[in-house]
Amino acid sequence: MRMLALALAFATAASAALAEPIKIDGGVVDSVIANGVESFRGIPYAAPPVGALRWRAPQPVVGWKGTKIADTFGKICMQPLRQGASAARAEDMSEDCLTINVFRPTFAREKLPVMVWIYGGGFTSGASSIPTYDGTTFAKGGVILVSFNYRLGRFGVFAHPALTKENADGGRIGNYGLMDQIAALQWVKRNIAKFGGDPNNVTIFGESAGGLSVNALMVSPEARGLFHRAISESGYGRGSFNRLREDSKGRRAAETEGVELATAVGVKGNDLKALRAAPAQAIVDNYKGDGYLYFILDGKTLVDDMWATFRAKKEAPVPFLLGSNSHEFPGVVFKDRRTDLRTFVDDAGHAAMAPAYGGEDFLDDNLMSDFLFTQQGRALARLHQANGYPTYLYQFSVIPPENVATHKGAPHGSEIAYVFGTLNAKLTAAEPLKKASDAMNAYWRAFATKGDPNATGLPAWPRYDGQQIIEFTNGGPVAHPDVRNPRLDALSKVVDPKS
Repeated sequence: MRMLALALAFATAASAALAEPIKIDGGVVDSVIANGVESFRGIPYAAPPVGALRWRAPQPVVGWKGTKIADTFGKICMQPLRQGASAARAEDMSEDCLTINVFRPTFAREKLPVMVWIYGGGFTSGASSIPTYDGTTFAKGGVILVSFNYRLGRFGVFAHPALTKENADGGRIGNYGLMDQIAALQWVKRNIAKFGGDPNNVTIFGESAGGLSVNALMVSPEARGLFHRAISESGYGRGSFNRLREDSKGRRAAETEGVELATAVGVKGNDLKALRAAPAQAIVDNYKGDGYLYFILDGKTLVDDMWATFRAKKEAPVPFLLGSNSHEFPGVVFKDRRTDLRTFVDDAGHAAMAPAYGGEDFLDDNLMSDFLFTQQGRALARLHQANGYPTYLYQFSVIPPENVATHKGAPHGSEIAYVFGTLNAKLTAAEPLKKASDAMNAYWRAFATKGDPNATGLPAWPRYDGQQIIEFTNGGPVAHPDVRNPRLDALSKVVDPKS
């Protein structure tokens, strides 16, 4: 992944030209045209969540005067400073980060299908400006691609007794990042027709934490009607949502975690003013979680657990496409997190699954991948299909030739560049990989257009019936019965009753 800093400095082609301005919420925006695509970047979709608006539901956008030239991505939301390829620098970050981007074809006609991307990163990192998420390929294919930033870390998921008492937003407490996602979808509903998009044909899609976000939006009453199809790539979410307060099952209270964070940044008692004045970097630095966050059952944005909602046939009644990669997280990567599995898999359960996996070595190498992503995706697909809605399941198994000797499968997140058509030059030069990318992008666009991924010139993708999936391989897409079913059935018997 390229540096986030590079994403913020993403240069516009020298030949770019300005297009006609558009009047939207907040004011007038103008775009940049390059390479057959018109892009609008860094448009505010809500008021800056700073000062008294920290830990508030998104508020109406603050208007601007004149014409805003939307040629630069907005600041990324507060997140840990990182070194290396995915570096996030302090100067690139701000609490004032709620911006949205639109990519559309220059030949845009009315009522084009709209796809809204939700980035991953464990709800602690990520940004819509990462170059892999560039919407050019989608736009050239006749789709309007929308991406946006949402609050991360303890700015995005946070509860505290003082906030509960204040209740400034009528019970909308805790899930600020998810509320941002809903606010972005509301912005799309109000404004996308002015860009040539169809507000009645909106597909949400995301990966990892973005995939979990899609799953959560599927069960959120406040998101109902804001989208019409959904794609979850490697979405997780095995357990229950957090509770505001500790319940009879002993689930850790979100308010307790909030008090602990407040104490860590030097705020005692219910001094909400002081808490909102705490330095943003101190809040980032004092998050002591395990690298990812989870939503809170607040009774408004989320009224029941995800699994319970699907089991009760109360999820969004929309076409659903979902899947995972063939080797998401090798077991060795999560050796030190085996305790996370203990809630679901004890020693007896582990032993019971081993035969279906062909032995403990293969089980340990694949258990975290299956537990977090593969089996859960299959379980949600089976529930949605049984509830009577169109469902499509995939497995992504493409491996670049230079990695075949060292990789047992496709790792977590590796499908994203294929979906977006943003493979680096080296991979694009490999014809099978370019074909795999073209196929995935075409399937995703077809699904966004008509709720069915089947596209002209590509192998048929059957609706999921508990058996049939499509697998993306180096040799091309192949539809077949899911050969993983025996091992996933064994895992299902152990973990699904606790999910």
